[in-house]
Amino acid sequence: MRSLIKWSPISDFHDVTNQLSNLMNLGHRPYYNHEDEVNEDTLWIPAVNISEDDSAYYIDLEVPGVEKEGIQINYENGVITVNGERKRVREPQRDKIHKEEFVVGKFSRTFKVPRDVESDAINALFENGILKVSVPKAESSKPKKVKIEVK
Repeated sequence: MRSLIKWSPISDFHDVTNQLSNLMNLGHRPYYNHEDEVNEDTLWIPAVNISEDDSAYYIDLEVPGVEKEGIQINYENGVITVNGERKRVREPQRDKIHKEEFVVGKFSRTFKVPRDVESDAINALFENGILKVSVPKAESSKPKKVKIEVK
């Protein structure tokens, strides 16, 4: 059985406005957290892919240039929060900078997940600039195939 997630038109509006802001500002935009409040401390927002299969939900974040040790992941009351920071790296032998487009600074993303997850079994893998968070589903939420006898 699939979990239903309550639809909120205001969250769709925030998604659209955030995407437009991202196009105009190259990633420098306010980020609305799960309570629809602007997070002014966030300087950039990593791209994300969210998917699921019968056994788990998957959250993949694109975080090139972020060190694994600088990432924090927390789960509380059905919300996963991923925080981190991409730091500016300057080459000491370069005297003049002509252009800098790399976005650096802190980031924070929050994701609501259904309550029917195994929170003790959430794990994360970081490789090649991609943070992969796996959120296993509880046994009670996994699809069951039942054979019905015809009488």
